[in-house]
Order: sequence, then structure tokens, then C-alpha cells
Amino acid sequence: MSGGPLELTSAVIGAVGGLLLAAAALELRNGAAGRGREKERLEAHRALAWLGRQLQSVEDRSKEQSEMFQTLPDLVRQMFSATGKRPMYPVVVKLVELFFRPAQTAVFVAVPSERTLRLVEGVGLPDTLGKGSVLEYGQGRPGLVAESRIAMDAGDFENVTTITRLQLEASIIPGLRADVVAPIAYDEELLGVISVGGAVTRNEHEKRLLKMVADLTASALVHVRQLKNSQEMANMDGLTETYNKRYLQSRINEDVARAEAANSALSLLILDIDHFKHYNDTNGHIEGDDVLKRIGAILKGAIREDTDVVVRYGGEEFVIVFPGAIKSVASRHAESIRRAVETHPFKHAARQPLGAVTISGGVASFPEDAKNSVALLRAADQALYEAKAAGRNKIVTASTATVIAS
Repeated sequence: MSGGPLELTSAVIGAVGGLLLAAAALELRNGAAGRGREKERLEAHRALAWLGRQLQSVEDRSKEQSEMFQTLPDLVRQMFSATGKRPMYPVVVKLVELFFRPAQTAVFVAVPSERTLRLVEGVGLPDTLGKGSVLEYGQGRPGLVAESRIAMDAGDFENVTTITRLQLEASIIPGLRADVVAPIAYDEELLGVISVGGAVTRNEHEKRLLKMVADLTASALVHVRQLKNSQEMANMDGLTETYNKRYLQSRINEDVARAEAANSALSLLILDIDHFKHYNDTNGHIEGDDVLKRIGAILKGAIREDTDVVVRYGGEEFVIVFPGAIKSVASRHAESIRRAVETHPFKHAARQPLGAVTISGGVASFPEDAKNSVALLRAADQALYEAKAAGRNKIVTASTATVIAS
């Protein structure tokens, strides 16, 4: 059997077109003699034209559905594989566009602690509603859905109580068309809201369809969050709750590449706990682990949380990466950390050879001291060696006399 539904529909439409042409030719041949049947011919002509339009509509819908079924799996895959580098919300907008072809789409994320919604993605929205715009729970139709956590369409909004209608009218969002709104929720957690307005593709299941998109988005968000948490755990040192060497190996390469592309600096500190073996041997490994945990906390409290990274490099060695920091700035940070460790009230500190728990560190910078990530670590490690050789409890910066290339 040849031809699918689309081909069959096209053939039927072609036949209808042929009938219309034949009817027109017959009318021309008969002329005025067929006046008695003119009304019947006109009715038949209208009926055939209507049938042609209906069949064309069927074919158009079939084409749309075919395109939808081809595109949908890829969009869903994109949603469930989204990361920080490939955000999910633009994919959600594409999914809404696929189903509704709306004039406006708005995707909000929920900030439950503040009872607010923040706009993260939108299409066709007024200039007054840009990315980052904030709505309160209960404000406008999106806010009402956030508060009720129930998907609503135009009919639902019309049938709300008088008090709720007055609240909606008082908190209207100028220029926003929110004909259908659905909560993005997982279990009892509100994650956001999707709002759609001016849909070209309309049917009686719009609310149910948008709810399906919202539920899919919620599942994808939770999946990605769990995946990130698993990756984060794999990159963390369980004892000190700092990053581990595995993470550093990928992160430092990315940071060097970014610094090179932006023609900016990147500095790195390698530090080592002085006489740590003596501390372990004297006080036991449990006390030694406590020192490692406390120093990890000191380091994390001393960095710029949004840019810098603390890594337990191995044993009693730590690394701090300072993106964008020149060597003098990183050295000042390192010296501040050294003093913080030296003055911290560690147990048994007085038993240490220097009378306190102390650290030694080496600072190196890209591109001043090294031309790649491996060389940068090597330059900082050499500076650390010099700090140890100079008596410990010191910060030494890499010498610029010899730039390490590899």
C-alpha cells in the first residue's frame, strides 16, 4: 500500500479541486439555461469549498503533529541534560512554542523564602517585564497560580471569588497576557510558574497540555539538581568539605583557558600544614583530622565565594585558585590566611615545633610565572618548597626570573 495519511489527504484535496473546476466549466457551458439549478450548483460549490478547507486543515494539523513528534523527543532530551552551561529554561520556551505558538511566554522560578517569582525566560513580553523581574506570590495571574499551585485558564480566572478577582485587578501586570498559567511543582515544592498568552494553536485541552509541560519541567529540574548534587559530591573531599584533586584537574584547565581568552590574570596558592606528621604522631589521627577540617573551614571562610576555589590537594596540602587576581593580590590573601591559621586556637598547638599550628605556602600567577596549568602548579609548588626551606610559616611568591613553560 503506498502513501500515508498526508499523501491520501493531498489526493482527496486534489480530487475536490478537480470537482470544483468541473463544476465551473459545466456552469459556463450551460449559461443561462441552467438558472433553475443555479442555487443548487452554488450550494454544491460552497459545500465542496468547505470540504476542501476542512481537508486542508486536516493536512495542516497532520503536518504540525508530524513536526511536533519529530521535535519533541530532542527537546525533552535537552531538558534532562541541561546544565549550568546549557540552561533549561530556553528549552522550556521552545517546548511551549511547539505546543501553543503563543504571542507571549513567561517562565518564572520560585524563591520560596521570599515568596516571590523571578522571571528567567520570556518571549514577546513587554519591556517593563525583563529577565530578573520579580512578582510576589498572589500578584497577577502568575502569582495567584504560585499561591494556589493549581493550573488555571481564562475560564478559571473568570470564575474566581469576588475577593480574588479584586486582588487580581489590583495587581494586574501591564502588558502581560496570561491566558493559561501552570505551576512548576514537584511533590510539595514549588519550583516556578509557566505563563502562556495569545496561543495560535488552541484547543480545549490547553490547561492540561501546559500542566503537562510544567510537570515535565519540574521532573527535569529535579533530575538535573540531583545529578549536580551527585557530581558535586564526587568532586568533594569528605573530610574537609573542600573540593578534591579530581575537581582541580578539570577546573584549573578551564580557568587558565578563560584567563588566556580574556587576557586576565590567574593566581594559585599551594599551602602545606607545617610539621603535620609530628601533630599526628603526638596527638593521634583523630586530632589530626580535626585540624584538617578546621583549616578547610578557615580557607573557605577566607575566599571570594563566587570566584575562588579551595581544594584539598592531598594529605595536608591545599590549593586555592584565585581567578582574575594578580600575584600581589593573591599574596596578600595568602598572608592573611597564614596569619588566620597561626592565631587559631587549635588544640595541642603548643606542642608543635613552632609553638603553633602553622602553614607554608607558595604563590604563582598565569601568565607571569607559567604558560599553562601544569606549569602554574609546578611554579607554585616550587615556591612552597622555598617557603619550607626558609624555616616554614611563610608565604613565598614564585620568582619571575624563570618563567616555567611546561
